[in-house]
Amino acid sequence: MPDQENKDGLTGRPPEADRAEAQPASGQGQDLRSLYQKSRCLFSGSYIHGIDAKGRLIIPATFREDLGPKFVVAPTPDFQAVAIYPVEEWIRQEEKLEALADLDARAIRLINQFSKYSYKDSETDLQGRLLLPQKMRSKYLDNVRDVEISGAKTYIRIVSAEAGEEEDELFNKDFPDPLAFIAELQQRGRS
Repeated sequence: MPDQENKDGLTGRPPEADRAEAQPASGQGQDLRSLYQKSRCLFSGSYIHGIDAKGRLIIPATFREDLGPKFVVAPTPDFQAVAIYPVEEWIRQEEKLEALADLDARAIRLINQFSKYSYKDSETDLQGRLLLPQKMRSKYLDNVRDVEISGAKTYIRIVSAEAGEEEDELFNKDFPDPLAFIAELQQRGRS
């Protein structure tokens, strides 16, 4: 007798069986995680969240696992936004800045500014909320309530929701045809 569809539109098996099959096999999720780590693309996606009256911000669950239990809140590499770095990535950023000091003594000011706004041993509470330091909220977010939290490959980037929209508009203006731009770069690479 052929399988009949149940209420969920699936085969005659219990819905739980179909959901179980849709889940990755044990270890498969870990394999994907290893690939992301190998490619250094831990964080992707964009979310709009609010900062509450106490200065707490919910970090999306998809980001929390790759951050680890402790992480660093600091400026982005361009010093234009708030970044949340896994400890290893923050150390890489700091080392990049220190290498610049050998080339130009003015880079020491960059190191000092980066250190001034770096908050080590940051963590979320049990609800996944991060208390953003007031100095970071004031300097980089203009004390706004709504922010865009987005993956920036190796770290999480936080800007005001308005700044996020402006960045999207600017991207669309600068790259009206992204595929044409990619093709142009590929052509240059072959030359």
